[in-house]
Amino acid sequence: MSADHRVKIVNLLAQQQPADIVGLPESQWVDFKSAGPKGPYDLSLESKKYELAKDVAAFANAGGGLLVCGFKATRRSTDLHEAVVRLMPFEKRLINTERYKGIINEYVRPLIDVEFHWYDDPAQPELGYLVIDVQALPESGRWALVTKTLSDKEGLVKGGIAVPIRHGDQTEYLPPDEVYRLLNSGLRGEPSLEVDLAVASGSAVGMENVEETIDALVRKWRRELLACLPAEERASRRHGDDFGLLGSEGRAAEELARLGALPASLSRDLRSPQQYREEVDEYLVRCRPDILRVLTQAEALQRTPLTLQVVNNSEAMLHQVEVIMAVEGGYHVIVDAPASAPDLGRLPWPEPPPIPYGEKNPLATLVFPGQLPAPGGYRPGRWPSHAPVLPTWVDSEDGLVITFPPVDVRARATVHLPPITLYSPRGSGAAASCRWTATCTNLSGREEKVVGIPVEQLQVTIPAGPEDVEPVVE
Repeated sequence: MSADHRVKIVNLLAQQQPADIVGLPESQWVDFKSAGPKGPYDLSLESKKYELAKDVAAFANAGGGLLVCGFKATRRSTDLHEAVVRLMPFEKRLINTERYKGIINEYVRPLIDVEFHWYDDPAQPELGYLVIDVQALPESGRWALVTKTLSDKEGLVKGGIAVPIRHGDQTEYLPPDEVYRLLNSGLRGEPSLEVDLAVASGSAVGMENVEETIDALVRKWRRELLACLPAEERASRRHGDDFGLLGSEGRAAEELARLGALPASLSRDLRSPQQYREEVDEYLVRCRPDILRVLTQAEALQRTPLTLQVVNNSEAMLHQVEVIMAVEGGYHVIVDAPASAPDLGRLPWPEPPPIPYGEKNPLATLVFPGQLPAPGGYRPGRWPSHAPVLPTWVDSEDGLVITFPPVDVRARATVHLPPITLYSPRGSGAAASCRWTATCTNLSGREEKVVGIPVEQLQVTIPAGPEDVEPVVE
């Protein structure tokens, strides 16, 4: 489960739609807890006190997370992770947040920032659900320790320590050898990297309900491509979805006319009007999957670019901080935007269109309308020659990974990263989940967190009339 599902769970509870959580899996950021007669954590039992402290410390050591109480989760034989199978709302009186905080503060070091949120069940207002939101520890504060351990008889052992960490949908423990290495080297006593990544301005762009727009654009492009035909040949002989077809007799007549023209100059087009129409239709069918990307990319470039900022939370000067960001959800990026955004009324072709009718000769093949650039950048860019190096990116089946150029950040200061344009051809919720890591050259360690980037959902429509040129953005 990605971090945007973490946001989704909170939104569903806030909107009183807990039933929609059934089926969601546990993950690195979410752990579902069922509730017994005394609530999700029965603090009359030493084992449950330890479980609460262990769960909070594990999330604090792994980038933060949610303990969502009031849902039964189990792993079926066909599942990779435990998933919610049913609702188990409970009475609010079973929750004593002050006692929860007391246990956490007593058993966990350092102190962990924890928030409690209650959500009523829509069907049973006297019942509800508890969300314990555990914040991540800064790099300088790691690791969170549970100051007691649990014996085989489920009693607490004084003097022992445990270092739990969330790994996937399970909680594991830092091995004793690793704990010894950290203590022996004194690594955690040295200055370490302590930064955050935040959205300074702009947003990502997603598209919604664009099938009708694509149909309109295909019709518009078809009219433009057929405009080179003689006036009497422009009207399609329709048969089905906008594809012109000739009967066998008409086709035979055109073939005879073409054969009769073979001795003529090679500069003349040897295609018949119907052959050119078929060539245009095949081209549009081939291009259709890319039209959505054309629309989204062109529209995204009309919007304010997304600018991220690196925030130095430490008292140390950080040299050459490098941020690498992994974006989920089928997003693409433009790292070098053009000096002016493309005209929405004259979108570029996804690939070179057929040579216009009447120009079928060797010289005509050297000229064609502009193609859509690759998703990652345009040339020339808007950056001056003295600007920093542009981000680099890799777009694969596993997602989009963007590497920003290193920057120096003074103590308690903020530095903006080069702006980018982040877009998705499909609607993808209110936020894009981005997991990022940061390293620098003068301090050890690294930061690894998740940032949610707001998404502006757009709907683009194109009027269906042949005289319409400009799209209208709602």
